[in-house]
Amino acid sequence: MRNDPQYHCGNFYEGFKKFIVAIVIIGLANAISVVLEEGQILDTIIYAFGEFVSFVPSQIAAVMMMVVQALFNFLVNYGSGQALITMPIMAGLSDLLGVTRQTSVLAFQLGDGIANLIYQIGLLLAFLAIAKIPYGQWLRFIVPLVLIWYVISFIALMVAQTIGWQ
Repeated sequence: MRNDPQYHCGNFYEGFKKFIVAIVIIGLANAISVVLEEGQILDTIIYAFGEFVSFVPSQIAAVMMMVVQALFNFLVNYGSGQALITMPIMAGLSDLLGVTRQTSVLAFQLGDGIANLIYQIGLLLAFLAIAKIPYGQWLRFIVPLVLIWYVISFIALMVAQTIGWQ
């Protein structure tokens, strides 16, 4: 252990650089959430989404929620920032469509979690670089698994909604 203060400050700075992007994204997500609520835009968004998917059964609506979360994960790939932006919309939409709130949370978790294995954003590339695995090779390995997990997730969401999971 070195006693040089400059050494410790340098380590702190290097560690902090890794978290600054996440901190900024969470702050921006919070700002978006405030604008949506204070600008009274949130209800309009929920109503528009509700009208768009009102004709589908609640089981399919739950699956559609998961797909939207997986796609939105490309734009905001930090779970807490994504939850801050989308969960107020998902909660209102789930009430409007008859999807239980617990099922909508499950749709969020599955959509966010599985998509993190494909998108080349965030820590995935760092982990692949450390393991010396090319991204193309990773995709050839993970895409079949992801497709299987999505099918299992679709079934799990439909079952959760059918039994009224609370």
